[in-house]
Amino acid sequence: RDGPAEPGPEVTRALLERVRTTGGAVLRWTDSAQAFRHRVALLRRYDDRWPDLSDDVLFTAEALRLWLAPHLVGAAGRRDLEALDLVTVLRSGLDHQRLQDLDRLAPRTVSLASGRIVTVDYAGEAPAIATRVQDLYGTTVPPTVVGGRVPLVVHLLSPAGRPVQVTADLPGFWTGSWREVRKELAGRYPKHRWPLDPAGEDPGRGGGSRRR
Repeated sequence: RDGPAEPGPEVTRALLERVRTTGGAVLRWTDSAQAFRHRVALLRRYDDRWPDLSDDVLFTAEALRLWLAPHLVGAAGRRDLEALDLVTVLRSGLDHQRLQDLDRLAPRTVSLASGRIVTVDYAGEAPAIATRVQDLYGTTVPPTVVGGRVPLVVHLLSPAGRPVQVTADLPGFWTGSWREVRKELAGRYPKHRWPLDPAGEDPGRGGGSRRR
């Protein structure tokens, strides 16, 4: 018969099959949901007790019955799939201790010496942050995740937000190519401070003022 489907086991099976055949594309993958998967994937590289949330595993028929089907009770169609909060769904697959470990070992954000809080991007080969050069004045130990085992790749930006340098070795950058980068930045942004020794700077003095 024509008309809206009635929620029930047959509809749930049909919805799960739709998710499987589309490789999850029918679901609403927000940036937060994808970030959750990337964070777990990073930790799994160092400890295989973390779940595998890759497409190859997540969208098999067996896996879908375990992690997705319980959240489809009362679902009747595609709109119900699109309405799912996937962060909540995925978080429900980890116990309380695991969720605490996730936030500790692969935090969504990190605090810099300047006091600024920046979001960590886990989507690439290595976790990374992007921030102004001045936000890292006074930083002698590069920011890390996974309990200090993985240094963050730092995308250093100018005061205007333009890319300046990419490094996973911040102390090496300060003692190496910083001198040349400093000259260029001082020429473009003369009202900002560009110290010769950023690592020895007071983190609170990273703002715009006369350079020395």
